[in-house]
Amino acid sequence: MSLAEIYQQDCEIQGWQPDINHQLILQQIQDLFYKKASLFSSIFRRSKTNTMLGCYIWGDVGRGKTYLMDLFFNNSYIEKRIRLHFTAFMQRVHQELKAHNGDLMATAKSFRQQYDLICLDEFQVTEIADAMILARLFESLFDQGIHFVTTSNIQPDNLYKGGLHYDRFSPFVKILKKYLQIIHLDSQNSVDYRRQDLEKISTFNPQTYSELHQQFLRRLKLEGHSGLKLTVHGRVLIFPEASNQTLWVDFKDMCEVPYGPGEYQAIAKSVKHLFLVNVPILTADQKDSAKRFMTLIDCLYDEGVMLHLHAAADPDHLYQDTNKSKLPFDRTASRLTQMVGLVE
Repeated sequence: MSLAEIYQQDCEIQGWQPDINHQLILQQIQDLFYKKASLFSSIFRRSKTNTMLGCYIWGDVGRGKTYLMDLFFNNSYIEKRIRLHFTAFMQRVHQELKAHNGDLMATAKSFRQQYDLICLDEFQVTEIADAMILARLFESLFDQGIHFVTTSNIQPDNLYKGGLHYDRFSPFVKILKKYLQIIHLDSQNSVDYRRQDLEKISTFNPQTYSELHQQFLRRLKLEGHSGLKLTVHGRVLIFPEASNQTLWVDFKDMCEVPYGPGEYQAIAKSVKHLFLVNVPILTADQKDSAKRFMTLIDCLYDEGVMLHLHAAADPDHLYQDTNKSKLPFDRTASRLTQMVGLVE
């Protein structure tokens, strides 16, 4: 079956109205990856006139970008493939770099030995440590012939916009455009699929602190009060208010401390429910905390953790920043709408 046929089948099963924008993008992916592929030819044989090694799909939140990438990934004939959130991918990159003493080419060769195709969800650049190596990293990965399909809420020219030492990052954008077909998912007539079937939480109703705490205590009684202790890169994290499935934590203890993706991934893999309380309205003065909060939500979302949130505002108004270099919080707000649990 073609990608278009699989998409049509999904629409019929789910009761969706087919989206012409989705169909057009799937056709572009089909042409890019399958046109020259057969039992006797490979998409990994490039000519000087065919340098494209994949595509970069960008557009507003909740329009189906991840679904389209996953549809391709799950039905790809490419055996050596992996699908990661961009944050998790960069964690892998830094681990490989450490193992290869900072050698980017050796790191790229290591990835090439493992994968022919890498699919990355939610491509965004907020960390300077990532921004400074992306140009050389992806040049090396593309030189190895690795194919990529990525999704993002941000068009390439706006990645890391206003970031520190942007001049050292900007060559990456040119590399991205050279090797990846840039595809815009036009959202003018599209439905926000993340919110479409979420009637029971279509308007955010913040739980009072007392109600949430009672809910947490009921879980603690059933699951047992054990506390949570994690070791991440030699750093010990201790959360006293936890069972083996549920964690209660204040925003300041989760997002106002120097945690990174590694810590948040470890936490997300360790619990099924997270009660996060006293989340303030985040402003430009709290950009570091806001970045950590966004990373935390990404990690919880990827692991399917149920989030019980006590916050000062609904998701769409939780981050307020009028600066041009404001953070791309729309994706986080959209994910919060899906993840937030109601009082039992």
